[in-house]
Amino acid sequence: MKTKLTLLVLGIFMLAMAGISGAETYGNTSPFETISTHSPDYVLGVQVDVPLTLQLQSFGMMYGHEDLGAPYASNAIFGLYSSDASSGLPATLMAVTNPIYLDSVATYDNIAFTTTPTIPSGTYWMMALYEGQASPRMSLLDGSSLVAFWSNSYAAGMPGSAPAVDSYTGQNFNYWINGVPDATATEGTSWSSLKSLY
Repeated sequence: MKTKLTLLVLGIFMLAMAGISGAETYGNTSPFETISTHSPDYVLGVQVDVPLTLQLQSFGMMYGHEDLGAPYASNAIFGLYSSDASSGLPATLMAVTNPIYLDSVATYDNIAFTTTPTIPSGTYWMMALYEGQASPRMSLLDGSSLVAFWSNSYAAGMPGSAPAVDSYTGQNFNYWINGVPDATATEGTSWSSLKSLY
């Protein structure tokens, strides 16, 4: 009985550790081939599919291109928006970062969101707002890639709800999000399964 109890406790501990293990990443982490000349005072970005319930942690992005000269330097804010049920375009701000200064050819990962809400699986929008001309890394290879944008002063920050949104196709950006999967349901089921073994 003692051995069974030890195994049960060990199993629960391992499940708990699995539930809080490392973050998952969703978005465009493979380096794209060129850079954008993103105009200031526009919120602009691309979609990301999140396949599971996720507690948001941070934003990541690739800036500039080592073969294309020095990128523009700019302050930036990044946010994640939900998708509108009817249009599919950005709707509600789910999480936002503090401002960050971008000034080199670099990968900027783990730009912390100011809050870490848990979001359900679905399609979201990774959006960027730059104070000056900016050089996020970009791809032009997928003509169907959808971009959403709206005019928005940098000083005003990311709005809680997206205003009238425009869109075009043909660009994609090296943006991604990091978060921890929500394993609450899995842990509960596994606990019941373990108890049934004893």
